[in-house]
Amino acid sequence: MKLWIDGDSCPRKAMDIALKAHGRLGLQVVVVADRELPEVGTSGAEMRLVPHGSGEADNLVVEDSREGDIALTRDFLLGIRLVEKGVTVLNDRGKIWNIRELRERAEEAELMKAIRKGGIAKNSKRSYSTQDSHNFAAALDRLLNSQLIPGESLR
Repeated sequence: MKLWIDGDSCPRKAMDIALKAHGRLGLQVVVVADRELPEVGTSGAEMRLVPHGSGEADNLVVEDSREGDIALTRDFLLGIRLVEKGVTVLNDRGKIWNIRELRERAEEAELMKAIRKGGIAKNSKRSYSTQDSHNFAAALDRLLNSQLIPGESLR
């Protein structure tokens, strides 16, 4: 089992939590991004770089992930592709997604994008709180503990 991280949109606190799981449990972690993330290199996790703005990060994660893997992403369309492949998808706030929820959220996101483009609504980004990072850590621990056999490492 591997943990795939969509590194382009992952908050630093969530990344740190995932990288600590790598060190603590021997979890294989692969971070995919369009820029080098220094914290990944110093952790021993794998860093895969893709060209900036190419959309190749999503394709790489979908192609190389396997059923039973876990993916951390905010991208609903990527999440749909991964869940259809048997990958567990969670976001950086600890939400574990199912296919129905992801499809609904993808549709809502497209609608909101059109509304913002038309000037009807403004962009609003909620900051990443300490509670969000606690929720993410708890959800990741639950997922990992459900797949870990006592006395065995995830390597």
